Amino acid sequence: MENGFRIVPAVLDTPTVARLGEVLADGGVASQRGESVYARRNLLALPEVAALEYDSRIRALTGSATCLTRALFFDKLPGANWRVPWHQDRAIAVAARQTIPGWGPWTVKAGVVHVLPPAEILGALVAVRLHLDPCDAQNGPLRVLPGSHREGILSAEQIQAWRTRVAEVVCVVPQGGAVVLSPLLLHASSPSVSPHHRRVLHLEFAPEGLLPEGVTWAH
Repeated sequence: MENGFRIVPAVLDTPTVARLGEVLADGGVASQRGESVYARRNLLALPEVAALEYDSRIRALTGSATCLTRALFFDKLPGANWRVPWHQDRAIAVAARQTIPGWGPWTVKAGVVHVLPPAEILGALVAVRLHLDPCDAQNGPLRVLPGSHREGILSAEQIQAWRTRVAEVVCVVPQGGAVVLSPLLLHASSPSVSPHHRRVLHLEFAPEGLLPEGVTWAH
């Protein structure tokens, strides 16, 4: 992807969206504020989510990155709404901590080991954000800076420079559509000003054999 992202308006049909919505209502490890669940992790334990690795509609979006490595769920609701500043997605989920030069820091999230790997690992990944609800300019859409993935891991000063010189693109996506992007692409989102759901299933794919010897994906 030359610009580091693309919007695909039609990926999932209505029955698939409905089925995933039902599964994600209770699955995984939930993060919530009050009664509102705004995120879920460890979703590859759900058969319906794990099966998306082999879904031809999604395989058509990821190229050589065919191994589903992580799945996250996000929503924005009046009781659980937030702003996401400009950033790159730099953490991957692995089975166990190792001692590897250039890798780290290491953390544990929802019982799963995460690490920040080198840029060449991140540059090979492809993320697919599947929209279970229509996402317009009012309900906290993803905003991206085209081309920012090409410079590897960016410092705070470099991120600010990109914000100054490149116009952002707002990713408006219909229900069942997707945003496909490089994890290194600078992206952000604003709080939703709509009372409606903005459910997103975020999938990360990697080429086979990407990780160094002794390191395996968390699933």
